Amino acid sequence: MYKPLSKYLIYALIITIITLASCAPPQYTPPFRVEMSSLDLSSLRGRRIVIDPGHGGRYSGAIGTRGLRESDINLAVGLHLWGLLNQAGAKVWLTRTADIDLCPQKEPSLIEDLEARSQLSNKLRAEIFISIHHNSNTKDRKKNNAQVYYKLTDAGASQDLARCVANELRKSRPSIDVSVFPGNYRVLRKTQAVAILGEASFISNGKNEKRLSLSNQLRREAEDYFLGILTYFQKGIPEVTDLYPDGVKINTAFPRIKAKIIGGPGDKSIDPETPKLYLDEALVPSIFNPQTGIISYLPDNPLKNGEHTFYIEARNNNGNANWTKPAQFFLSLPPTNIRIYSSFSSLPADGLSSSRLEVAVLDCHGNPVIDGTPVSLDVSTGRLDKEFISTVDGWGIAYFFSPKHPKDAEIKARCQKVIGKFTIKCGPINNALARIAIRDNYHKPVDQVRVQGEKTLLGISDKNGLVFVKFDREGEYPITLERPGYISKKEVIFLKKGEFREENFSLTPRENGILFGRKFTLDPEPRDEHTEKEFGLKADSEKANLLVAKKLQDFLEEAGALTTLTRNSFHQCPTPGERVMVGEKFSGDYFITLTHRKGNPCVAYYFLSPTGKHLAQILAQFLRKELKVKNVIVQEGTDFTIIHPRSPSVVVNFGEKYLGKKGKKRHAALEKQAWGVYQGLVTFFKNTPQTMGIILRKDS
Repeated sequence: MYKPLSKYLIYALIITIITLASCAPPQYTPPFRVEMSSLDLSSLRGRRIVIDPGHGGRYSGAIGTRGLRESDINLAVGLHLWGLLNQAGAKVWLTRTADIDLCPQKEPSLIEDLEARSQLSNKLRAEIFISIHHNSNTKDRKKNNAQVYYKLTDAGASQDLARCVANELRKSRPSIDVSVFPGNYRVLRKTQAVAILGEASFISNGKNEKRLSLSNQLRREAEDYFLGILTYFQKGIPEVTDLYPDGVKINTAFPRIKAKIIGGPGDKSIDPETPKLYLDEALVPSIFNPQTGIISYLPDNPLKNGEHTFYIEARNNNGNANWTKPAQFFLSLPPTNIRIYSSFSSLPADGLSSSRLEVAVLDCHGNPVIDGTPVSLDVSTGRLDKEFISTVDGWGIAYFFSPKHPKDAEIKARCQKVIGKFTIKCGPINNALARIAIRDNYHKPVDQVRVQGEKTLLGISDKNGLVFVKFDREGEYPITLERPGYISKKEVIFLKKGEFREENFSLTPRENGILFGRKFTLDPEPRDEHTEKEFGLKADSEKANLLVAKKLQDFLEEAGALTTLTRNSFHQCPTPGERVMVGEKFSGDYFITLTHRKGNPCVAYYFLSPTGKHLAQILAQFLRKELKVKNVIVQEGTDFTIIHPRSPSVVVNFGEKYLGKKGKKRHAALEKQAWGVYQGLVTFFKNTPQTMGIILRKDS
């Protein structure tokens, strides 16, 4: 007979249910993805892998609203991944195994901490480098996606690895967006291995922070990395061997450059459409034989003397690229021809008149001999300022001074067994000769000064600031001295036929020379799907960006700076990665993005760059002055061109409404904007101590 439960028993059951519920697995408890027994791990055995749990010690990284520290979860994921890879037979190292940074100094040094991670990887000769991170966006705490960055300079193997890891992250969490981007973070840039940096999710997202507090979730993330790494190696890595010439000195300007590419059996064999050979960074028309695996190239024109590099790119049928390792060789052909050029073929015999001698030393193909080739000089009468010169790009210069008595002077230049000769007549002359010496305000010689006559270019000053000119007339002769970086100057020289005169002039540097030699990458933002959608960039804005950049380029180069543009026409649309690469190849000191986005004018900088912040503040000040706008905002930026250049970088947004009306008024408005940025740069360098040049990049 059925009996109703007593109230005490009901209470006991309720308590039991509550207890069991509290012990039940949380909602974020997925099954583990990795079952070692069911996987083919042979491709991982012996592989040399460095895992870099980002941050640590003094550098905790991002912190969630619940207090969860990025450095802690990075380490937990790294330790899980280390265990999985170690169990699979790989040789694995961690850059840190505890909550520490890698700076031995008492004073914090983020750069040294980052350098230490890359140095460890390089010292261990790692094949792949995995830097583990978690992102943060305190302005948008709903944001929660994943990014995997590959080394910007390696769109081959590093990108392949990034894609494999990204695919596994997508499988594990199909609800979030996973993107693959090029990255130029210091740990990627300085690491020689195939390298990626993962930002698997956002710690600033409250729900995700709660998920990341669970150990099984961190193990699951490590499994995603593990399976991505395993898949990458299972696809096979094409190998390039027998590179020739490599590490040798050769004696032919037409070497047959070759290498063997090994892909492996079946689907790991080389895709015959992919092999490419690059010589001195330029793609050359090579030949690939799929049967032998040999790729080769025979130059059509003689190679120049000096060091040359070449490397091979190829992919197997699974899509994996080889690991590129440049080969180097050295070409130094002996001299076969020496030519001597003199500014003057005749000089007064007064013991004071002089002429510049330019000595060209060439090989059998007419190419300059190797830099530093010694050349001895001798003269039959008069004197030379030096008896030995060394070539630079096949050239060397010396100065000849005439004898006190009329006599032809035979000048000889000897290099090894080759001799060149030139004769200067020393005696009465019919022309007026002049040597012009050009110095700056500090009495230092100024080279590359163009000396303009009334209608023609008379000459260009050499490294000693000297120009030698000949005239067919006498009397006063007006000249103009011009050189980027200096204020142009008009002078008058006094000539007399039959005489040699010396003239001394000085040039004043523009802006006191503070821009001399500084290198600026100017980035006129292009209009593409992203900039149009995200920033409302229009066709007119895109054109305005380029016009401002070109005008700013003119201002900077007139002041002696060196510049490059990330695009040169309205029809170019380079990716952010390609734009940053322009600056990296140029080795620019500053990266400046110029744009006209919707909204109010602003200047953005990278939050870990005090130099960038200081520059942004000064630029904003001059934009307020030039544009007459009070609310030019200075703010932290997250643009690719802010985060990834190795140099201090800013994004200058003039605002769409400050384009100005079309026609002459628009050009005037854009020139005013360029002038405002130029004035800001000048003020920045005038007021910035050298110590501010220390560049802090992203702490990852």
